[in-house]
This record gives sequence, C-alpha cells and structure tokens, in this order.
Amino acid sequence: MWQPSGFAAVQFPNVYGANSFLFSNGTNSRTFETANQQPIFNAVNVQLVKNGAIGGKVELTAGSNANVIASYPWNVDSFDVTQLYASFSSGQFTLIGGKFETLAGAEVIEDPNNVNISRSILFGFAVPFTHTGARLTFSPTSQFSIIGGVNNGWDNLKGNGSGLGTVEYGIAYNGPVFSITAQGYSGIERISNIAWSTTGDSPTGYRGLIDVVGTYHITPKMTFVANYDHGQQLNTPLLDGTGATELDSFGAPLSGTATWDGAAGYLTYQFSPHWVASARAETFQDFGGYRTGFTQNWREATLTVGYWFSPQLLLRVEGRGDVSNQPVWTSSSAQLRNSLQSVEAQALVKF
Repeated sequence: MWQPSGFAAVQFPNVYGANSFLFSNGTNSRTFETANQQPIFNAVNVQLVKNGAIGGKVELTAGSNANVIASYPWNVDSFDVTQLYASFSSGQFTLIGGKFETLAGAEVIEDPNNVNISRSILFGFAVPFTHTGARLTFSPTSQFSIIGGVNNGWDNLKGNGSGLGTVEYGIAYNGPVFSITAQGYSGIERISNIAWSTTGDSPTGYRGLIDVVGTYHITPKMTFVANYDHGQQLNTPLLDGTGATELDSFGAPLSGTATWDGAAGYLTYQFSPHWVASARAETFQDFGGYRTGFTQNWREATLTVGYWFSPQLLLRVEGRGDVSNQPVWTSSSAQLRNSLQSVEAQALVKF
C-alpha cells in the first residue's frame, strides 16, 4: 500500500547591511534564501512511498525551492519532480531505478529533516542534489550496507553526450550510538548546464567527489554530526579571488583542475519534547572558483532554536554569520564586503 506524507515550509529572512544574499557576481550564496525581508514560500512537498519486494517513491515539490533543485534540463517554474523511482528488493539486495536523492552530504532537500533553517555551504556548493539512474544496495546485516550505481551525473535528467555515466559508490555503518557513511561520485560532467551558443551545450570534464558523514549520539538528547567533502573538476576555466578568469603567459584564458574542500560540524540538543537547539560551523575552500565563482576561503556559523507546538507544527528562528577572505558580497551602499550576517524565522507544517 502506498503511504502518503508531506510538509509545507515558509521562511522570512533578513540580511543586515546588504539588499540580498547574492555574491557580487550574481550567484546566490544561500541555497534557498531567494529573497530578503519578505516571506519565501519554500515548498509544499508531497510524497507517496510503497515498501516491499516491489515498491517505489514519488516526491513532488512546489515552491521556490523547486527552482533551485530542479535537474537539467527541467524548466517548469516553481515545480519539481524531486524523486520518482521504482524499487525491487530480494533478500539482502535492493535495486532502485529512476530519479533519486544523492547519497552525499549531512543535509537533505526536505526542510523538516534538517536541524537548521538555512542550508550549509556544503549542501549548496560541495555536493549534488539528485541523480537519474540506478542504485544497488547490498545489506549483509541490519547495520552495514554497500552501495553502487550509475547515473546521468549531478542534477542531470539526460546524459552528458559522451555515452558515459557517473559512477556512484558508498559504504555505511548505522549503529545505535555511532554511524558513518562514506560515498563518492566519479564521471564525466558538463562544465556548465548553460548552453553555449557555439556548441549548443557545455564542454565536459572529469568530476570527482568524496563525501564522509559521521553521527555520534552523545546522550539521548545530544547529537554531534560531522561532514567532510573533497571534489575536483577538470577542464574548467580557473577564476581568481575577484572572480576574473586567470590568464596564462600569453594572455589566454587558463583552464585546468579546480578543487573544493569543506568540513562542517553540527551539535544538536533536545531540551524537551518541545524545545530544540542546533549549532553549525563550517569552512569551505574553493580553489579555482568553480563552485562559487571566486577562489576563496568561506566560513560560517549558525545557531537555530526551534519550538514544536505539536508533532506537526514547528516554529524556529536562526542567526547566521558568514565571512570570506575575499570581498564577495555587496553592501546596500554598493560597496564590496567580506562578511554577511542574517536572522530568519521559519514555520513548518507536516502532514
């Protein structure tokens, strides 16, 4: 039998000293904060799940978040088919085929399953959102899994034109007190999903990612999570700290291997059935500017406090500060700045 569920999320962000969360190059530095000082209708998310030997999942998202997570070349405004796959289970093996969420990262697309309102730098800039392909999981015990698969790449519904897919691999241990997952992606990817007028599509290059997430339940009320990412993209234009393309000795645009590294830590404490607080700190290095548009060292710290009025209704508030070693944001007076501070509130309804 198919089991329905879903949620709705609305947030109100306020950034200080600037008009938006945009970098000076126009890239949004906050994954889902697409406006400032006005309500953002993040998502109405509905899901249907069927477990068993033959099952599957349908997940649909409407709202501003859908425009961010939509896979190339999907372009339906404010609506996304976030997951749509069939599953087949036999003994210790489970195979899914279709569109599904990534293995990578400590945070996920769905708002209620994250401990902070804003998404981490790593969620928005280090890892993919979804894949379209096939994934096989082998679980010899209830706590241990080995995962392998092949797909069309990062946030792509279609292939890259080379006929080669992206390989997905992972291993997971889920114990009652400590759990750890390690996963990776390796394959040929489009440098950009924006079509080039001369070729009709972007050039391609090898992209690789290693992602590790560890969770430690210190006490029944306190949990610590750590996340590390290392990625690289070959055959891409290299950008400096100002966002300009680096040039070789002949004055020609320089292409090469861009890399990114990041680490994040989360500490969550459940004070009571109603009150919960979570602190997050992270750092992200973008060497070559491929992920953010600048070669930079970017750090942030976040504190979120939430109150569950009922198991279905959560209200939470958050304060966050970001700082970079480069002046990548623009102040409300049009001056470049290397820091950004904000507060925001969010209401979540589960159904």
